[in-house]
Amino acid sequence: MWCNGNKLTSTQLDRGLQFGDGHFTTLTREQGQLRWWSAHWQRLQEASYRLAMQLPNESEVLACLEQIEAPNAVIKIIITRGDSARGYGFSDAIKANWYVTAAELPERKQEPLTCAVAEFTLARSPFFAGLKTLNRLEQVMLSRERQQRAVDELVVCDSAGNLIEATSSNLFLRIDGAWHTPGLEHAGVAGVVRQQLLASQALGSTQVSHLPLSCLTNIDQAFVTNSVLGLRPLAQIGDHRLPEQQLPKALTSWWES
Repeated sequence: MWCNGNKLTSTQLDRGLQFGDGHFTTLTREQGQLRWWSAHWQRLQEASYRLAMQLPNESEVLACLEQIEAPNAVIKIIITRGDSARGYGFSDAIKANWYVTAAELPERKQEPLTCAVAEFTLARSPFFAGLKTLNRLEQVMLSRERQQRAVDELVVCDSAGNLIEATSSNLFLRIDGAWHTPGLEHAGVAGVVRQQLLASQALGSTQVSHLPLSCLTNIDQAFVTNSVLGLRPLAQIGDHRLPEQQLPKALTSWWES
């Protein structure tokens, strides 16, 4: 086995590198506290269960996180199935590898984002829908499209033409006075902020809906969510300029609580 022309002594590689055989979550530490740790750990548990993958002990992961010195940080926890030689097959006894990275928490901005509708679409894959697996090539290509089109963000559909999410965040849309978020049964990532917001009912009764692309013209307010950016309002989606471009006060109060 060689890497960059240099011969390696091992005959095995991490399956996360070989096949994208793993999953991850991204969370924040703010003023020394992990935000929504229980929800992030449950996300890792669910993904490991659905992928028939081992999971490290929570106490070991938390002990590692305590070594991060910065009181405010973006933390990524990556779980892979472990190391193996060639071939897709694996033993049920294979020991998972886990990795932690930490970076500076960027300042959260409030300016509304200008969005385009992505030309690239997400494949429909019900088994993996909702999971944040290491297979992120779709998001890599979406990020490239966003850069080439010089927009702040992209609204992304699946291959059947249904609204799903933004490039790396979840969508919330107000249509005819009622709040909706796209269903993720066939594609997309179920983010922790999305989960927490739906449970909080800070927006009232938010409907998880099948949303065709044609509904864009009826949207009067929208925002995106993820753990790093927080909540970010949208100013425009394609040619449709949104009449309301500020976050609801109830929403900002919930986020800051």
